[in-house]
Amino acid sequence: MRVTELMKQRLLIFFTAVLYTFTPMTNLHGQNVDWDGIQKSRVMSAVYFEGEIVLDGVLDDPAWDLAKASVGEFIQKFPEPGAPASEQTDIRILYNDEMLYIGAHCWDSAGADGIIINDITKDFFTTQSDGLQVILDTFDDDRNGFLFASNPAEGRFDMQCNKNGDAGNVPWDGIWYNRATIDEEGWHVEFGIPFKTLRFTKDEIQNWGINFERRIRRKYEETYWSPMPLPYRLGRVSAAGRLEGLKGLKPGKNMYIKPYLSTPVMKMQRDDWDFKPEAGIEVFKWSVTPQLTLDGTLNTDFSQVEVDDLQTNLTRFSLFFPEKRDFFLENAGVFSWGHRYDSGQNPDLKPFFSRRIGLTNEGEIVPLLGGARLTGRAGKYSVGIMSMQTDEMWTAREYGDRDELTEDSEFVPTTNYSVVRVKRDIFSRSEIGGIFTNKEAEGPEFNRTYGVDGSFNFFRYMDINAYLLKTESEGGTDDDWAGSAHISWKDDFWIARAGQVLIGEEFNPEMGYVPRTGMYKSTGTFAITPRPKNSFIRELNPAVDIGYITSQDGDLESRNLEFDLKTTFDDGSTAYVGWERKFERLYENEFEIREDIVIPLGDYEWDTWQFLYNSDQSRKLSFTGSYYTGGFWGGDRDRYQAGLQVNPTYKFQAELNVTRNDVVLPQGAFTVDLVGARVNYSFSKRMFLNALIQYDSDNDEMLSNVRFNFMPKPLSDLYVVYNERRDMDSNEVLDRAITLKLAWVFPL
Repeated sequence: MRVTELMKQRLLIFFTAVLYTFTPMTNLHGQNVDWDGIQKSRVMSAVYFEGEIVLDGVLDDPAWDLAKASVGEFIQKFPEPGAPASEQTDIRILYNDEMLYIGAHCWDSAGADGIIINDITKDFFTTQSDGLQVILDTFDDDRNGFLFASNPAEGRFDMQCNKNGDAGNVPWDGIWYNRATIDEEGWHVEFGIPFKTLRFTKDEIQNWGINFERRIRRKYEETYWSPMPLPYRLGRVSAAGRLEGLKGLKPGKNMYIKPYLSTPVMKMQRDDWDFKPEAGIEVFKWSVTPQLTLDGTLNTDFSQVEVDDLQTNLTRFSLFFPEKRDFFLENAGVFSWGHRYDSGQNPDLKPFFSRRIGLTNEGEIVPLLGGARLTGRAGKYSVGIMSMQTDEMWTAREYGDRDELTEDSEFVPTTNYSVVRVKRDIFSRSEIGGIFTNKEAEGPEFNRTYGVDGSFNFFRYMDINAYLLKTESEGGTDDDWAGSAHISWKDDFWIARAGQVLIGEEFNPEMGYVPRTGMYKSTGTFAITPRPKNSFIRELNPAVDIGYITSQDGDLESRNLEFDLKTTFDDGSTAYVGWERKFERLYENEFEIREDIVIPLGDYEWDTWQFLYNSDQSRKLSFTGSYYTGGFWGGDRDRYQAGLQVNPTYKFQAELNVTRNDVVLPQGAFTVDLVGARVNYSFSKRMFLNALIQYDSDNDEMLSNVRFNFMPKPLSDLYVVYNERRDMDSNEVLDRAITLKLAWVFPL
């Protein structure tokens, strides 16, 4: 569908009307508040006591009387920025030689009936439930923090925050405890965080950054103890208050080993069963210093990991699938690279991407013999060093009484993967660093990447990021450089970004991810966030995005211009409308979008519209829907997406998602369907059952993944996992696996 000149004029009038109508209405409650002054006044004292507290969520232990309630009331970020919180929250902090204790009274005028709890699964979705979160900046460096959260039903969430909230590591798991209770006055929660779970300096007297976020979901109210700038969340530790009174802290002996036993019974092709028990060390952990941790693994097994969500690829480039394996996700923030806007669904470049270790490009598992990782801090330096060794194997085998090779089989030699990442803090919230990766296969064959980067923060809201990278391989050329520079401004109202990415034709980081090489890419974004008062609309986000890609010779290859408007309503629901004009040039290689459907060389330009709506996800029944329509490579494309979520109790969630792409091209037409059904049941906060069933019409296959997980104690797990891949045309089971895995932590 090509947009006419009249439609363009109407679109321009529409966005002009949005800006004109709402910009004068963005006066915020408390806009003249001295935010810096309030932050400096947020000082809390931790009180030392001897003995222990029985964590039961009641806060009736006499030791709590030793600590004063939090100094200063919580302040709203939404719905009335700068206003006092509508409900009172009292915080008390104690500590002994082993543990930091945090107790909170979360008063609620509606009592138990006003509390919304949607989930108690591990790392529950914190924005859709009532809850309390705390972040601890244990180095007081305005960059890094440990975040812990609980909801009123004792759901647990923890993560590491890096780069002042620009990067985070949700899969990180620490040993800590929480208990909560609900009564007619609201709800109450106690946290117990062992010092051996945290990292901090050796100073006798310590001051930490600290902040709290409380969410009252029925009001869609988000409040903070130390006020938070509107564009950011709790991970912005530079906005935290101060925790004083900590003396003589000792990290304790933080050393443990976590062996595992995995006993899979697999039914592969030709109805043959194979029993292959495995044993190894999932992780060995040792705190070399209070700031540095050494992790080791031996004969690593990832049989419990959830399968990837299926995606439809209608592009010329490879898709990006996120890492899901716990060992590589823990402390992943230390190895992060680039600007936060570079790390979305399809980043331009990642010099290190851990999915390259132990997985082929087709997703086949390569056995991991073992490896080690050293991460943490040394003064002003952040350090990440990792080395992993994979075993040799043949890909694309048929399994039976013996492994048989096929015509597509390829030999993968034993290979070492190593990466070194170092960053140094400079100024108040900036850093510079470098990275080196080395992939060396038996043969020998090698591939290396090395580079430098910098991330600078000025005037609180301005970020400047840049990097330069080079790769080396046998037979490489000089055209193996890549570089980038980005500048962005994001405050309470304005958002502006501009960037340039250059990637050489021969740039080849085999331990990284680069979908497109040989290009110069320029991008720009301008947006505002008006927040009309006395309205059912909480926030508007009209935006303009521009992208321009040329070859290294300066010939235009891709161009896009996008106008969109996102509206967030007071109940948390969102609506989106967008228009985009795209240009693509094929001048070297034709593009086979589907079997026997080839897009020939030439220039292509088309317009698209997209409409999306997400209802309030905290309700027992919610839905999402989107519609995409317009031109596509000289033809037309319509994409329909619908999702339904059922959440009758915080113990049970079910979700159904359906996506259809109808494509009509001069060379032919095709339809692609993706269907996904997900069910989660929480027996308790330590016992879960998850099921994911997906159908892909491209391959006419159904994938099933069912996982039972019981955690008898922190960091110890029992898994029962069932995987199946079925051909829907013949109803034949292509492969099937049932796995029992036990991993148990032993302190040393």
